[in-house]
Amino acid sequence: MGSKKSKQQIYSVHDEIKNSTCFEDLSNDLIYELFDYLSFHHIILAFDKLNKRFQNLTDTYSHYVNLQQHTEDNIIPLPQYIGSLKISARYQLRFIDFSKLSSLHCLIISNLSIFNLFHIFNILSLKELEYIYLGACTDYYRDEHEQLAKVQEKILLLGKSKLKKCVFRMKLVANIDQLPMNLISLEYLRIDGCENISIVNNLLDRMPNLKSLHVSILQSFATNDNQYHNMKQNHKNSSLINLIIRFHDPKPLEELIPLLIKNCSNLNKLIVYLTPVRENDVDREISYIRLINLPVSITNAIDQFLPQLTNFHLRQRILSYNVDFFNRPSYSLPHIKEIPCSLKHRSYRIFIASHLTILWKNTA
Repeated sequence: MGSKKSKQQIYSVHDEIKNSTCFEDLSNDLIYELFDYLSFHHIILAFDKLNKRFQNLTDTYSHYVNLQQHTEDNIIPLPQYIGSLKISARYQLRFIDFSKLSSLHCLIISNLSIFNLFHIFNILSLKELEYIYLGACTDYYRDEHEQLAKVQEKILLLGKSKLKKCVFRMKLVANIDQLPMNLISLEYLRIDGCENISIVNNLLDRMPNLKSLHVSILQSFATNDNQYHNMKQNHKNSSLINLIIRFHDPKPLEELIPLLIKNCSNLNKLIVYLTPVRENDVDREISYIRLINLPVSITNAIDQFLPQLTNFHLRQRILSYNVDFFNRPSYSLPHIKEIPCSLKHRSYRIFIASHLTILWKNTA
């Protein structure tokens, strides 16, 4: 699909449509703009062989192809130019020749085996890729760990050229030390499993222009006190403005400090997810969080290390024992509070899961 349009572009499109008497009066550029909101399947159904002009437009446009729309009973020859490609099942691989894709900007892959991924990324031209989404793999065997690592490393290496947005809906197994220190094009990164927060720091050292990071931390990592001291002395700025981080234990929140010092001086928004808790365990969870003095730790860290922060969210999902597959779970509104900082004329807003509100009653 096409990229998000500016207001000026939208107004320009609106004016041209308003001043046109029929669809064929629209300019080629505007029709291409309209194509940006349609998949190849829909474009072909609507415009294929309509007339010479539209045939030429569909032939030369860089299409969004969703292979989920291709079945054995509905096989449409794929276009010459594919700008975006979505693959969501293994059977769809037989509909496409990856060696012929030379101008791919966006790639979305899910539900494939690691063998399939390894094969695709050994054939596919990646030099124009700007966005990649790598979903969960099927049939994950231990002996394929090395292959998956190579695929992830190859993708992250694209951060040296044009890759801006990268999503791994899986554990990161790539060897970060194999990556260069200049992955300058990456602006957004999501990883659904980092072994520990040290790996996150290692990644951020290599991505100086990263603006948004969404990461899940799988386990605790003991931070070296001397290293922590050096970080405070060698403070450096960062382009990171949005951080979403998921912990499986509130205790490693202390390990956020080195990350905040090194890479979060310009952070505007911080969202922390705690491990989901069962309904019957909520009181015990609150007691544990109070025991480790989480509210004070968070407010102190924000006050000391995040001078640009405007919003902090602490979220935790409560799992119900009564599963209702026909109704969506109900979510209560978060508690919102304005917190003053030690800096004059500065405050930030916190959004706290309603069941954790009691912990913030005595917070400044």
